[in-house]
Amino acid sequence: MLNDRKNSFFGSAILMVCALIWGFAFVPQMKATNTINFVAFNCLRFVQAAMVLVVFLFVYELVARKWKIPVTRWNMSAVLGGVLGGICLFIATDLQQYGIAYTTVGKASFITAMYIVFVPLLGLLVGRRPHMICWYAILIAFSGFFLLCVDDDLSIGIGDAYILLCAVLLSLQIAFVDLFCQDADPIKLTLIQFLTCAVLGVPAMAVVGFPSPAEISESALSLLYLGVMSAGVGFTLQTIGQKHTDPSVATLIMSLEAIVGIICGTIFLHEQPSFKELGGCLLVFIGVFLAQMTFPKTMLVFRKEDFAITQSSPYRFLRK
Repeated sequence: MLNDRKNSFFGSAILMVCALIWGFAFVPQMKATNTINFVAFNCLRFVQAAMVLVVFLFVYELVARKWKIPVTRWNMSAVLGGVLGGICLFIATDLQQYGIAYTTVGKASFITAMYIVFVPLLGLLVGRRPHMICWYAILIAFSGFFLLCVDDDLSIGIGDAYILLCAVLLSLQIAFVDLFCQDADPIKLTLIQFLTCAVLGVPAMAVVGFPSPAEISESALSLLYLGVMSAGVGFTLQTIGQKHTDPSVATLIMSLEAIVGIICGTIFLHEQPSFKELGGCLLVFIGVFLAQMTFPKTMLVFRKEDFAITQSSPYRFLRK
């Protein structure tokens, strides 16, 4: 019992570090909007993130081999889940990076957190009804979004709209990961996601524009933080922390990145949210909290039994 408590405390502490890393990440993201285009920034950050994860995976498998820890091999679930999740992640991060230039870090952090209330809604696509609490959570979260982002003339800023679309894509990415992670190593699946984002970024840069050496140099610190710390180190710590923490506690702690984000925006970028915006942030957080109260019953709604997915005919998206 004592060991379980120690492990739980350790896992919670690790996830709190994740929330701090991810919450602060909105600051270098905002700063990078002034030095490099959003497509190039995300492509380069995911190249770095993939490199970090390759090293971590290599070390992890060496340790697992030495201590005879079972490791899931590369399989179609890791590849296909990583590619599909990576496509969603690529679009979501580009929307977020583009949108954050037209809003504030505080708004961006709370709007992004709304992906949590979108995930149960995706369950409707496979006939899974969200828990009643989720409907209240969705109503409260969108009421918060209204206070946070809708102006007196009932208009929404372009940056806020793009980041809301980012939250929708992130919820879809989570659904793909949950679907395929049942048979795949989560680290391998995430590595494929990062590589997919990096590869898709190359033709996208051909359209938007390749960065100059000067732009890369000016964005170096932001790129290092987002690529190495936020994606590489953050994911590794998340994987470790979630192994030792109750799922409901884990998701609640990680959602604190929104609060960290608005605090960092105030301290480092001197943003001053209005009382109306603070009220919206509070409602969004309450909505997110209520949605997580039903975890994992309504959060992880995509399961293989909802699809005609078999070894003989892999990954045909047809309902049984």
